[in-house]
Order: sequence, then C-alpha cells, then structure tokens
Amino acid sequence: MKKIILVLFIAFGFYSCTDTPDYNTPNCGNVTNLAYESFSYCGTLKESPKQPVFVVLNSKEEFDKIFTSCPTFAAIDFPDFTQKRILGLFAGPKPTSGYSIKIQSVKQDDCQIVVEFFETELTGDAVTPTVTYPADYIVIPKSSKPIFFQKVNQIKDYVVIGTYFGLCSGTDCQQFYKIDSQKVLHYLKVNYGSYDFNQYGFKTLVYKDDLATFLQKIPTEITTLKGQTKTFGEPDSHDQGGVYFEWNQGGVITKIYLDTDNTTDQSQNVILFKKAIQDKIAELKTKS
Repeated sequence: MKKIILVLFIAFGFYSCTDTPDYNTPNCGNVTNLAYESFSYCGTLKESPKQPVFVVLNSKEEFDKIFTSCPTFAAIDFPDFTQKRILGLFAGPKPTSGYSIKIQSVKQDDCQIVVEFFETELTGDAVTPTVTYPADYIVIPKSSKPIFFQKVNQIKDYVVIGTYFGLCSGTDCQQFYKIDSQKVLHYLKVNYGSYDFNQYGFKTLVYKDDLATFLQKIPTEITTLKGQTKTFGEPDSHDQGGVYFEWNQGGVITKIYLDTDNTTDQSQNVILFKKAIQDKIAELKTKS
C-alpha cells in the first residue's frame, strides 16, 4: 500500500492503534480484499464511547466484558473465535439520530490491514435530537497484522443481482449478490419477496468483480427505466422462479423483475441480459 491518509481511532478496551495519521506504508506485496462478514448484536456497550474508538474482540469473554447481554429470546450467531474475531468501529457521541458510520471495505497486504469506512448525516422530520452512538461491526479472520483506518467517500454506484423461488427449500432458493467497484457481497438468508437488502447479513468475497464490464451488458430498454421498477412476464407464477436486477446510480434505484421463462415482453436483448445475470450468479457461487 502506498501513502494514505489514515484516521486515528483510539483502541477501546484491549488493543492499541497507530498514533500517526499520515502513515507511509512500505512495499509489502499486492493489495487484496480481505474477506469479512457482517455482525449484529442487540446489546449495547456498558460504557458509551466519548470519542471515535475501535475494538477487536478475540473471545466471548472479551465480548462480555464490554457489552450488556441481549434478551434471552435473541439468538446471537457468534463467530468461531478460534479462527475469527469481531471488529467494532464507533463514531463517538452524535447530537441526533441521523448519524451513521459504516465499514465499506477491508484490504490487506503482507504488512497491514486497512479498514475503509464512511460516515453519513441525515436531516429531516424523522431525525430526533437525541444523543446517539453510531457503530458498525464486522467479523474478520484472526491475524497479527496491525489495523489502520481510512475515511473514504461512500460508494453509491452498484448492482444487486439475484435469483429467487417461492416453493423451494434449501440454500439455493434465494441467491443475491451486490457488486460495486471494490468488492462483492453475498447476502444471507434473504426472505422471499422482501428485497430491502439493508436488513440482511452478508459475507464478502475476496474476489473483486469487473462492474464496469457488467454494466455494458445492460440493454437500452432497461437503462432508460432509470429510477423505475418494471416486471417482465410473471416471475414465479408457476414455480419457475425469477431473476432480480437492482441498479443504484448515485442513489437513484432501478429495479427489474424478470420471468425465468422467455416471455413475449422480453426482447432478445433483455433475454441475453437475463442470461448474463444468471451466468454471473453461477460464477460468483463458485467464489463464495
């Protein structure tokens, strides 16, 4: 990694961080994506952070030292702490409910790990004037490499592709992937017909896809639907399943539902694009 401007986060509880915001990294081999996965927890920190901090937790015992317990009915999917660890990133106190912090990507070379993150601020009637403590959590592999943090701009251009079946059982019924310029997410346990992907956990792939090349395959009759939702045919009307395409262009979202059958309202170009989506999903499944 070359010279990058890194943001100072104070270690919370167990670990230390670099005290040099301007960090000149040595040549330590190729930079690659580090596979990570989402983590959510219904408990809260026993002590609210007074400044931006991070924490790395290597065991359930360490976790219990700084977090309150969840209600007994909550099923918590903790990682295998023999292989993985939890990374928590905290923005510190904020004056309203409109703030958030989000980890966007995790990269590594032979010397270090760099966590890229962004922060957002919303305004409007839905925002309440109450102090909040935005946080984001992920699970990463255990490593002895130091962790650094870099604040970046939010990636707002991406696609979500998927296939879905209603009357189906097993892990292949709902397959959804998000592709942006840096990484690929595999969404987990997606509910049939409920395609707000912010509610789902995910795992990232080490594999980085070529989003620009994929976008070139979108036919004109879909690109002209910018910001609209359209259904071709009658997806899954007789248990044949459907194909899903979502395109976010700077916050303008286009959604397309495609009948798996080649219906009369699907032009040859749309059919070819549907096949490109199916082929891409088949490819990504081999890289999960």
